[in-house]
Amino acid sequence: MEIEQGGYTLEQLCQEVITHTETAFNQYHVKHLKFYFYIADENWSSTFPDRYETQDYGDMTKVSTEYTNRFGGEDRADFFIGPYGGESEIITILTAETQEAIKQTLLPMLGRREDISLMPIMLEDFQRMNELVLEHNDVRITEFKSERAPDLAEAEIRPSVQRSIEYKGRDGKEAIEELRSGYGVVPVRIQYEHQNLSLKIDSRGKFTLKKINSENFDLLFELVEEVIENVLELKEITQEIRFTEEEVESGNLSITVPKVEAGEVTFDREFTRVLAEDFVEGTRNRDRVDFSFTDVTMQAGSLDFSAQVVDENRNSFFNISATADEMRIVPETNCSFPSLIEFYFCVLQLVDGSAELDLHESQTAS
Repeated sequence: MEIEQGGYTLEQLCQEVITHTETAFNQYHVKHLKFYFYIADENWSSTFPDRYETQDYGDMTKVSTEYTNRFGGEDRADFFIGPYGGESEIITILTAETQEAIKQTLLPMLGRREDISLMPIMLEDFQRMNELVLEHNDVRITEFKSERAPDLAEAEIRPSVQRSIEYKGRDGKEAIEELRSGYGVVPVRIQYEHQNLSLKIDSRGKFTLKKINSENFDLLFELVEEVIENVLELKEITQEIRFTEEEVESGNLSITVPKVEAGEVTFDREFTRVLAEDFVEGTRNRDRVDFSFTDVTMQAGSLDFSAQVVDENRNSFFNISATADEMRIVPETNCSFPSLIEFYFCVLQLVDGSAELDLHESQTAS
C-alpha cells in the first residue's frame, strides 16, 4: 500500500487508509484490506531476515519484499506491522496483497518465529463475535465455513462423522442454523454484507475488510476487543509451560537441576483412539501449522496415548501423554510458547472445542 511515510499508531494508519483510499490502493485491482492478528512476546522484535526491507512508520513498521507472482514475474509485497493499540502483546499486520503473495512472503516467515504466534479465536468466542455482528440490523451472511463441533452442537444426521461444510448464498443466517442442528457444525469463517458493511472474519485471527470505511474498521476492532482477554490469558499459561535449569549448591559443588512445568488439557468429551488417530493425521501440514509425531504409542480400551511432538516450523519439541479425559504436555529444552498455542488450537479444532488448557495440577480454567 502507498501510505505517506510518517509516525503512525495503528488507529492513525487506518484513518490514513480511509482518508486516502484511492492513493493507498492505487496499485491493486481489488481494494480489500486484510488484517492478521498475532500474539507476541513482550520483547518481540520488529527485525526481519535480510530479504525484507523495513521503513519506520512510528509505532508501525512497513515491511517489503519481492515474490514471484502467478504469471512467473517478480513482484513486490508490502505489509504494515505493529502493536494493537495499547496491547504490546498483540500484533496487527495489515496488507492489501493477494493471498498468493501473503503465503509466499508473510506467513512462512512469521510461522518460524519463536516470539510470535497466530492468534486463535476459541470457537465459543467466535460464535459470540457472530452474534455481535448480527446485532446490526439487516446484516446478511453470504458465505461461511462450518466445522463439526460436538461440544457446541448436536447432530441429527450421522453424529459420529467429522465434517467441514462451505456455503455460499444470500440465506446464510438461516443456513448456519440449519446445518448446526442437522450436521452439528458451527461456523469458523463468515462473510457479512450490509450496505456499507462488508467484512469476513476467520477463527484463525484473520479479518478482511472489503469496503474501506469507518463503520467496517470500528466493527473490526470491536470484535477484536471481545476476545483479547481470553487470548492474553492463554499466552500467560503457555509461557509458564517450560523447561528450565536451576543451579543448586550442594556442599562445594554446584549442580544443574532441570525444572519442568507441565501443561494439561482437560477434555469435555471422551478422547478416543479414533480421535487420537485423526488428530495425529490432521495436525500434519495443516494451514499455517505443521506438527509431526514420533515415538507414538496408542492403546485402545482405556485409552493410553503418548508421543513426542515436533513443531516442524520452529523445530520446537514437547511430549504428550493422554487418557480419555486429559492430555499432559511436557516441554523439552527448546519448546516455545507459539508452538504450544498453535498445538492447543489444533486440539480445539480437531478434538474438542471446549477443551481447557492449564498448568498441570492447577484448577484455574483457561
